[in-house]
Amino acid sequence: MRRPRRSLSAQGLFFLAFCTLGAPSLIVGAGCSGEAQASPPTHTQPEEAANTPPQGLAASPSAGSAAAQPGLAPLRYDPNDSLAPLITRVQPSVVSIQTRKSKSGLFSRGSSGIGSGFVISDDGLVVTNHHVVAGNDKFEVHLQDGRRFEATVVGSDPQTDVAVIRLTNAKQLPIVSFGSSEGLLVGDWVIALGSPMGLEQTVTRGIVSAKGRGSLGLYEDGYADFLQTDAAINPGNSGGPLFNLAGEVVGINTAVGGHDGLGFAIPSDQAKIVIPKLIKDGKVTRGWLGVGGRDEPPEFGAMPTKGAVLGEIHAGTPAAAAGLLAGDRVLEIDGKAIDDFDALRTRIGEYGPHDKVTLAVLRSGKQHQINVELGARPGPNSLVRTPAGVVPPNSAPGPKPTPPSSGAGGDLYNGTPARLGVEVRETPEGVVVERVLEGGVGHRLGLRAGDVIERVNGKGISSVAAIIASLESNRSQAKVEVRRGSGRHSAVISAG
Repeated sequence: MRRPRRSLSAQGLFFLAFCTLGAPSLIVGAGCSGEAQASPPTHTQPEEAANTPPQGLAASPSAGSAAAQPGLAPLRYDPNDSLAPLITRVQPSVVSIQTRKSKSGLFSRGSSGIGSGFVISDDGLVVTNHHVVAGNDKFEVHLQDGRRFEATVVGSDPQTDVAVIRLTNAKQLPIVSFGSSEGLLVGDWVIALGSPMGLEQTVTRGIVSAKGRGSLGLYEDGYADFLQTDAAINPGNSGGPLFNLAGEVVGINTAVGGHDGLGFAIPSDQAKIVIPKLIKDGKVTRGWLGVGGRDEPPEFGAMPTKGAVLGEIHAGTPAAAAGLLAGDRVLEIDGKAIDDFDALRTRIGEYGPHDKVTLAVLRSGKQHQINVELGARPGPNSLVRTPAGVVPPNSAPGPKPTPPSSGAGGDLYNGTPARLGVEVRETPEGVVVERVLEGGVGHRLGLRAGDVIERVNGKGISSVAAIIASLESNRSQAKVEVRRGSGRHSAVISAG
């Protein structure tokens, strides 16, 4: 059963765990967390995917024995005595990735950094994080046995922060296998391996602290649904594996908190969907319904109602063609329960364009089965969707700065680009709110999915750019006027 997802907007608390070399400080979020690049990584041409998945994506051994490489007997050990047998088995497959960005101009300086990764095929496919490879053009990979390889990027997905690289002229490498993150329970032991602060082959251990943390607001348009752990994860751990006690990869270490005991990893089940697409096509093209969401907070003392309530159904979209209506509550997709709109969006994103799905929909007290052929998710120039803000249509996905704050020295937006905490879509009728992020400025203003934004800070609105310009004109206040149905509403919020 899917765990409840929590929407967190915590840019001030969470950082990506990639270490930039030569930084003047080792403080998390300062010297070793400025790795994210707006520019995409340098890609090799995608190779034709094999009919069979890489060995690391194949079925894993059952729990209770350490994951074995092909031809090796399962390793049995007692974790109450020592984890050494497990570490000895998996450590040869964990790598350190030295990255370098070449000089881009006469007076520019190149940059370098350190991340982590793990081998999933004996001919040199390595999984790491998107933000480890983004913007870099040279990669040197170090194995535990002392071998070093150059590497090129096979594919990368900013929305889940997963990337695959290929080692040059690699053969007969030791590999690890993926396990199931869905089967993890809060309290299960996990082990993190990587190169924190450049210290290669470092091992830490902890427990699964929570599941279903959402994308933590770290990425524009993010799809990651993080696991939380108290295993120590530091800058340089990015891209390294998080193992269960069977030696299976159950997560990809990604983000560190601003406090001890807060670390985050991409669930293996999500990575297993993305990785084959990266190997085959070099990118991920996601399916799309074309709907907005509508939040329905439960009454005090009442249990939340499961399902995703649809807001606006956009014209000319797969949702409109299938006959979905505003107010429909989506309970399941292909038999898998849907808790909320975030879960709906994530699940649809696991499919591709032209995939056919069956939705279990509750409408007027009756349940219906509705078949939908998904479309291709529009690019940022045609659909503006940001989990925690309004951004220009040409903004690249990537880690976002500090979220809105109502008490940051009189600056409502805390020095960042103007942000309302909403997802919007430009339509012929105007700029329409698709979803309102709980706890954001838009939520506090009372904005709802389906609202048409007409004026911001007294200025007429016809585009996303106009919203940004109006908000930037007065960063200590946001006054928003919207058209809602046949009426009009306005609200104002000021920095405290």
